[in-house]
Amino acid sequence: MTPCHLNCACCQRHAVHVQSLHQRALDELNFYRKLLQMGPLTSMDAFELSTGNAIDNPAPCLGSITRSAAFQMMPPEILDRIFQFVRAESILPLCHALPYYKYISTAMFDFAHRFPNERYTPSKLWPDMYLPRFTNAELKTTLFPIQHMHAAGVYARIVSKHGGNVHIPGSTNALNYLGILPDVLSVCPGDIYTGSGWAEFLRGLADANKRILSCTVGLVKAYDRWSGVAKQLARLPIRSLIWIDTLPGNIQDILPRISGLQYLQVDCLQDMHERNKLSQCLNLTELAFSRLLSFEINPDLVVGRILRRMKGSRIRKVWCEISSRASEMELDAWEGVTSDFLKHGWHKDTHDEDDGDDGDAGDGDAGDGDDDDSDDDGDTGDTGDTGDTGDDGNDCNDDNGGNGDEKLCFVYRGV
Repeated sequence: MTPCHLNCACCQRHAVHVQSLHQRALDELNFYRKLLQMGPLTSMDAFELSTGNAIDNPAPCLGSITRSAAFQMMPPEILDRIFQFVRAESILPLCHALPYYKYISTAMFDFAHRFPNERYTPSKLWPDMYLPRFTNAELKTTLFPIQHMHAAGVYARIVSKHGGNVHIPGSTNALNYLGILPDVLSVCPGDIYTGSGWAEFLRGLADANKRILSCTVGLVKAYDRWSGVAKQLARLPIRSLIWIDTLPGNIQDILPRISGLQYLQVDCLQDMHERNKLSQCLNLTELAFSRLLSFEINPDLVVGRILRRMKGSRIRKVWCEISSRASEMELDAWEGVTSDFLKHGWHKDTHDEDDGDDGDAGDGDAGDGDDDDSDDDGDTGDTGDTGDTGDDGNDCNDDNGGNGDEKLCFVYRGV
């Protein structure tokens, strides 16, 4: 590989990106210094010098001020910022140690104790909140008791304020309490298993002007009428769309009309037509497969077929999920997939799903895979018995990735 020169276009873009990150960090640092009545810094180097001086020459501290009291004296903006980095296992001890945070644990308990059947733990309440499903066996529907709405709304807005996600189950009855929830939500599978049910649910979200961080569509019926769902998806701003089972053709057709779509997850390669519209999705930079090799007769050709389907798109990151129950033969096939990606100029990356390496994604083709001239049969064919959805997100309280499956990530950084 030819070494990169310092004056090449990619290095210049990288330098500009690093400089912007430094400036952003400096602006945020000066904001908090102002709150602490400290003077602004002109550069990050000045921050390092001031930090070193503080370590070498610590300022005198009044013995009467305890560490807890010192925290309490900080401005609320800094305390709120600190709390965004607290993990689930530390949230309750911190809330009990510092009175300022007591309102958070109080709201958390007030919400969680109302739903004993959910068996809430801190990991299901922070930093993300998972709203429960209520199943009424007699009425064959789901109901959210009105007496719990205030507690749910209060805690949901606290989670949203501190940077967490509020997950709402896909249920038409969830529309009854949309008004108590923040404007930004994530959608997980609930009790809707038909296209008409999803269309009604998504229509309610669109009418309420909700913005969707992540929308996971789960179903039991593999074949249904999805034109209504497609129409409502096009009305919603959705950052991540995760489709369990076969992705219908009319959903593929409206992908470019989904505002802000950056991440798309499908079941397998057969879900994506050869003549798809990925190239028209202006914000789409990541594509994921949950069962890439499950229906592949010849895994050696899969990378070339992926790259042909992505040709002309802005996709620069491909995720592949490997089952924790994969056989040795399947693991060998994954080794071949990794090798083929590397041959096409891609890099195997760490599992950081938001590294911001999406700049200039539209320049050039991410390895077109045209060296594989094999016949690409079965593009729109039957992918097998898709009625078995396994454990793929059938419950809002199922932690994503908690099944022990591994994810491979391949990144294309251009030439």
